[in-house]
Amino acid sequence: MTISAVTESTPEDLAFQRFVLDLALQPLDRFDGFDRIEQIAASALRYQLNFIGYGLAMAQYTRTPAFTGYLAEAQRNAIRKMCDKRVWGYWALESLIGYGRYETDPIRHANVMYSGYFGVMLGLYETLNRDGVFDRPGSLRLRWNETRAHDYDFARLAGAVQRNMLANPKCAQYPCEPHLIYPICNVFAFNTLVLHDRLHGTALTGDLVERIRDSYLTEGWRTRSGRFIPGRLGPSLTISRPVLGYDAGMVAWLNATMPDLARDTWTTIRDRYVDFDGTTLRLRGNARARVDLGNYNVVNGDGMTRTFLATAAAEMGEPELAAALVRSLGEQHLTLESAGARRFQGPSTVTNAHHVLARFTRADALRELITGAIPEAWRTGPVLADAAYPDVLVARAVTDGSALELVLRPGAGPKRVRLAVHRLAPGREYRLTGAVEQALTADAEGRAVFEVELDDRRAVAVVPG
Repeated sequence: MTISAVTESTPEDLAFQRFVLDLALQPLDRFDGFDRIEQIAASALRYQLNFIGYGLAMAQYTRTPAFTGYLAEAQRNAIRKMCDKRVWGYWALESLIGYGRYETDPIRHANVMYSGYFGVMLGLYETLNRDGVFDRPGSLRLRWNETRAHDYDFARLAGAVQRNMLANPKCAQYPCEPHLIYPICNVFAFNTLVLHDRLHGTALTGDLVERIRDSYLTEGWRTRSGRFIPGRLGPSLTISRPVLGYDAGMVAWLNATMPDLARDTWTTIRDRYVDFDGTTLRLRGNARARVDLGNYNVVNGDGMTRTFLATAAAEMGEPELAAALVRSLGEQHLTLESAGARRFQGPSTVTNAHHVLARFTRADALRELITGAIPEAWRTGPVLADAAYPDVLVARAVTDGSALELVLRPGAGPKRVRLAVHRLAPGREYRLTGAVEQALTADAEGRAVFEVELDDRRAVAVVPG
């Protein structure tokens, strides 16, 4: 991967990114702008937070890998909001009804729909930001009341995921709702283990990927055409036929560990359900049968399906199709804008957040993030560590290991802004272009601050002198 692989966000990209940034950067105890319907099924707060985290991580990877600042803060906030009891407190009643056990801990037993998706948020954040804040014991505190709390960190959460996947020797997948097993949720579970093993040198994954792959192929989780059974009651009683958006989700998130199966499933759904000649796009089938599960819109709910398909198309290397699917959302739905942040009217918050993931991803990007295809220069080179939001919108930020290239746009009108850069060579002089100053000298910790007159698109470079 080269520095040129990092593309620049358009003003439209940045406007849609601001929607999820605003959701994540609000105070931790607030959920303004989130859908609040119920917390058990697909409209729950946890899924909105998950895809906010995934979308922001993807934007960082493909556009601004040398920017931490408010982009990393927003991802941390989404993770911390996952620890709010309003997000996970549903589990005590659900566990009591489904298993006959009063369990206030939403991670210890079953419940892959919380733990699996949460683990991927943690792994993507740590992969991109070299920040082990959630590796600290108790950094993920789930407080039930004044006397009871469940303390987790990335390692303890990943360990719980592994124990649940090993609990039933006949089925390595574990339930979401009591006794109900969904392959898509379990893909996030074993991606959690893959991420933790890579980041921390553990061996939690073991043979689980191979076991689940074998289960897909021999125990009826995939049809002969390569489509997936969305869910079963226990390991054998099928409760749903294949669903287009579901298959697309499996394609995108399986590509890291089972790329051949992902490709096979993509070929099936691409050939059977998508007509695209490079200009005109049509999805076959009954659009009214496609529901936005984020708000249960059954009248015009296929926006969720289109975002899943767009993400899969990009991951599978069909950028023109992915772009057409993203454009189709704007053709089908009004666009709302508030204080510079843009979203689609009608689709749920989780679909709007997933749209950000689809908009910013590219071929094999999820595969690379999960398996750790991060250039060493990005891990060690200079980063833009602080910029005021929304005054500064970072459209591109990349390093070759010694220099830093930025493209900035104003988000709150023209003004002079201060930028902080970290991971410079201590005491070294650097030349500046596009800034008020012409040069700077890094302090003993490799840090420096400079100013930029920001009135339109501004390219800035920090280059060793």
